[in-house]
Amino acid sequence: MKKLFRGFLLVGTLAGAVVILKGYLGRSETAGEEAVQIIFQDGSTRSLSSNTVEGQEFTDIARKVLEIGV
Repeated sequence: MKKLFRGFLLVGTLAGAVVILKGYLGRSETAGEEAVQIIFQDGSTRSLSSNTVEGQEFTDIARKVLEIGV
């Protein structure tokens, strides 16, 4: 019984480690990178990275709005 429990514990630990590594390595944004998501009235969305010209414009606007405190 103890061997079975240890086996389940080992498999659970390994599965958890795989999930954590997959989440960590699978992130699309690097640390410090910002992204803008625009949602239109019809429900469609557009995502822009801050390293594009359009994304940088929206990021600057968002920073100014946060500074004002709106």
